[in-house]
Amino acid sequence: MDYLLAIDQGTHASRALLFDAHGQRIAGHLVPVTLKRPQADRAEQHPGEILDSIRETVAHTIQALPPDERGNIRACGLTTQRSTVLAWQANGAPLSAAISWQDTRGAPLVAALQAHAADVREQSGLPLSAHYGASKLHWLHQLLVDEPALRYGPLASFLLYHLTGSGHVIDHSNAQRMQLMNVGSLTWSHRLADWFGLPLDGLPECRPVISDYGRLANYNIPVTAVCGDQNAAWHSHSNNTQDCALINLGSGAFILAAQPPGDNIPALLSSLSVSDAQGTEWLLEGTVNGAGNALQWLAAQYHIDNLSEQLPDWLAQISNPPLFLNSVGGLGSPWWRQLPAPLFVPDDATHSHAERAVAVVESILFLLQCNLEYMRRHTTIKRLRVSGGLSQLDGLCQKLANLSSLPVERCDDPEASARGVAWLAAGRPGDWISPNNIPHFTPEPDAPLQDRYQTFCSLLQQHLGHSNDN
Repeated sequence: MDYLLAIDQGTHASRALLFDAHGQRIAGHLVPVTLKRPQADRAEQHPGEILDSIRETVAHTIQALPPDERGNIRACGLTTQRSTVLAWQANGAPLSAAISWQDTRGAPLVAALQAHAADVREQSGLPLSAHYGASKLHWLHQLLVDEPALRYGPLASFLLYHLTGSGHVIDHSNAQRMQLMNVGSLTWSHRLADWFGLPLDGLPECRPVISDYGRLANYNIPVTAVCGDQNAAWHSHSNNTQDCALINLGSGAFILAAQPPGDNIPALLSSLSVSDAQGTEWLLEGTVNGAGNALQWLAAQYHIDNLSEQLPDWLAQISNPPLFLNSVGGLGSPWWRQLPAPLFVPDDATHSHAERAVAVVESILFLLQCNLEYMRRHTTIKRLRVSGGLSQLDGLCQKLANLSSLPVERCDDPEASARGVAWLAAGRPGDWISPNNIPHFTPEPDAPLQDRYQTFCSLLQQHLGHSNDN
């Protein structure tokens, strides 16, 4: 029997999974990784820890196969957190921390480039933002400008060098998240690089998502697909995406839908879904920066133990939570703004932990609903599919259905990104098994939730300081 290996490097863990030739999960292993926040606007990870975690999880997963079957792994796909960057030497030795996608230390440069915001959006497909790689790479280059043979780029490029020895390369989807790639030519843009003050010679060579990336060291497994994690999640059930939006709920939350040909929607992202020798496909994407990490913020701020274990009961019990202006990580689409510190409204010290937790969950849904309303003006969406760790909360899924008035399907597979990149690595076969018994959540009338949403939107606009023209 043939197998496919998927490596999924995320913000909080590295995973490896094995699938059979029909998409059935065979084995898997997870290794947590650390995220540090040395300052309010900074989020960093240790590249050596990330690399070691991948090697450990791959070894553990492959060992789950009988020895005589391990030679039957015919392809490998790598998917990684996007917009996380670092610098390294030509021999692969890291020169910096991995600066997380959540890090906004490049905000001063982004503010100085506002006059070019429209041009940046047109060329890169992305609104000008410090969450993307360019401003972080500028910061690294300024720090390391005298380093000989300096290399820099997305985390995936660093990992590929060490895992395959394939040189200084990167896929189109991760390259786009640097905000330095021209979406028309799929090459690095001299104009964007000039605006961000970054020499192009330190960046990796751009390649299609589906391409030859060499062979996994020590295993001789061809690496045939590389892409960003949210892009990969879209492909986890690619035979069933008609009139559907995917909401992936991890550290951040991302809503993806097929992009109509020729559409250019400035408040949303144009994300490269997949590229190969024949062409490219694109997605509309909305972004909520504070999802799982907003709940982590809550647990740390209010010293809540075992939050994840208590959330299901709290979501069922709390019917009138306060509102939470969720600025964890800054506002993503369609605003692309910073807000002051996260705030409960009313800011009452008597709120219970349960009330605050449900308020944070509802804030995630409210921000998603804002994006969904904007997206539905441009494309047809008749149902929602949710994946990722937070999607395992029944109460969250039901609230999402009630708020959006759309049926919600849950992929009971928190490893959607791994499944998607395995499907790409396999050559996009048409006979992968679709999951059975997918839980469905049917919309129900919920006037109090709708009222809280409208109040949330009004409060958000007040704090933004202008009326909403979206």
